[in-house]
Amino acid sequence: MWLYLIRHAEAEPLGGTLTRDFDRPLTAKGAEQSQALAAAFARRGVVIDTVAASPLVRAHQTAAELLSVWHPGTRPVTCDELTIGSLRAAKLTARLADLPAAGPRLPARGEKAVAAVGHMPDLGAYLEWLVGAATGTVRFAKGGAACVHLKGDLARGCGVLEWLVTPEWC
Repeated sequence: MWLYLIRHAEAEPLGGTLTRDFDRPLTAKGAEQSQALAAAFARRGVVIDTVAASPLVRAHQTAAELLSVWHPGTRPVTCDELTIGSLRAAKLTARLADLPAAGPRLPARGEKAVAAVGHMPDLGAYLEWLVGAATGTVRFAKGGAACVHLKGDLARGCGVLEWLVTPEWC
């Protein structure tokens, strides 16, 4: 399986009428970051079969912006395991692996490609678990993405990090 880990794009800060972290929406810049990331994937021929997102507004909106480019008219799968503070790496890996491929498939491609939109610090910790890296070594910029190829048994260290990019890559 190919796994694309994506940190939500820039979101509004808490304050004023925004009193719950859960409700923070993307800023206009965040929506642009998401669209640019989706376009960069498309330009490079990256095909995503399905998108899972944390239920927090900013992550769900990031996923929806990505899908508006990749698969217009489709919605992300809400994945509670991507919620801040909910990381159980083995459980998340199994959940993502079980998602059905909903997008267009290339006949010659046998492996599913899943994008998972989440939050720091959990997303960094999850990538560290996947590739067997030391704790605290991975950080994602807002709107950043990583490509991990999962091989063999879906357990700690089963992934190979192919790339990790910031929004400037777009």
